[in-house]
Order: sequence, then C-alpha cells, then structure tokens
Amino acid sequence: MARVTVVGGAGDVGALVLPLLARHHTVRVADLRPPSGWRGDYVRADVADPAALRAACEGSDALVFLAMGTKRDWGSADWARNQFAVNVEGLYSTLRAAAEVGVRRFVHASTASIFADYRAPLLPATGDAVDAYGLSKTAAELVCAAATREHDLTGISLRLVGPLADEAWQEYDDPHSRDVMTAGSDVARAFLAALDAPTTGYRTCMISGDHTGEHIDLTDAAELLDWRPLARREVAAPGETA
Repeated sequence: MARVTVVGGAGDVGALVLPLLARHHTVRVADLRPPSGWRGDYVRADVADPAALRAACEGSDALVFLAMGTKRDWGSADWARNQFAVNVEGLYSTLRAAAEVGVRRFVHASTASIFADYRAPLLPATGDAVDAYGLSKTAAELVCAAATREHDLTGISLRLVGPLADEAWQEYDDPHSRDVMTAGSDVARAFLAALDAPTTGYRTCMISGDHTGEHIDLTDAAELLDWRPLARREVAAPGETA
C-alpha cells in the first residue's frame, strides 16, 4: 500500500478513480475544495502555490495529477488561458514540488484530444490538435517527459477517451463516439494499474472502452499496465452486440 497524493481529486475524473484508489492505497486529496462525499485525508492546495503543493505531497510515494482547466465559457480567450495555466504551468509546478519532497512516481491524466483524430490508424508521436485544450495537454505531456529527466521520476500519462461514470456510460447513445467512450470503473482500474506498473522513465498509453480495438489501439495499455476495458453495456445499440 503506497501513500498517494491526488491533485485535482475534486473533479469529474477524481470522482471516478478515488474510491478504487482509496481501497488499495492511502490517499490524500489536494484541491481547492474537498471532493463530494470524501471522508479521507484532504488538504487545500492551488496548483499555482508551490508551498501548498509541497505540503500536500510531503510523505507521499506517488502523485496522481487530475487537475484540469475550467469548462466555463468553453472556447473563449479566458478559457484558453486557463487551460495553459492549469494543464501546463500547474502541472510543471506540481511535479517540481512533488520531486522536491521525495515523490518519485506520478500518473498524469492526459487525453486522446491531443490528436486531431484519435481514431486515425497511425497517430503522430506527439499531439497534433490545434484547440487550446488539446494543445495544452500536448504541452503537458512534454512537461511530464522533461520532469522525468530532470528529477529522475517515473511517470505515465493516460490518454483518456471520454471517461464517464458507469451509469452514464451505460446510457450514452451518441453513435459517433459510443464505441470508444470509457466506463468509470475501467478508468479507475487504469490509474490503479499505472501506479503499480513496473515501468521506468516516461510512458504514455491510450485508455478507451473500445474493447474490440477496432478504433483505438490499446496495445500500450495492455503491455505497460496489463489493462484492458472490462465494462460491457447491458443494452446494445441497434445493430450492435452487447
């Protein structure tokens, strides 16, 4: 059982992963507010406050970074600035603060949206998105790679595809993305596996509910994490097998 600090645990992805992480590790949440219903260790911390970040990570073995830019006014100039402030600058400050107090492993919530078309059969080595969210997450992965070299860390970025709570995932019916969205239980297992993966340096892998592999190549997740999506829908869409 490791001691894990989860930065940004009060967000949507935090709600998916915290319950499972807390069953296997000693978890401390660091965020501007405590997660809804969370009864575990919580400290208030802003990703722009290095001292608070160091205090939050003190004594931890690993870091999980889930902090994300705002969803308000999506596409506006203020929204774009916030994406870079949290997803890039905040990540840089957090990894540096964690390394300064002895943390040597991290798991970073990235996104398949770093790619202009994440369903493409051959994806570029780095992101090619042009929107502020995808660009900021592409830069975030560069920050992760640099931090592993500078601070001798081990890190994994999980490129999440449409994470949804299991109930919402069961009901999700958009025909354009239904087959690649990821159930929350599978997302949680991916973070748990990434914390324990026998890797070194910095690695990335796609995390999707596409269990057939028809649209998303999940080879890296299988090889690095021994992870595959297990959730299956109880009711199939027209023309689909459950």
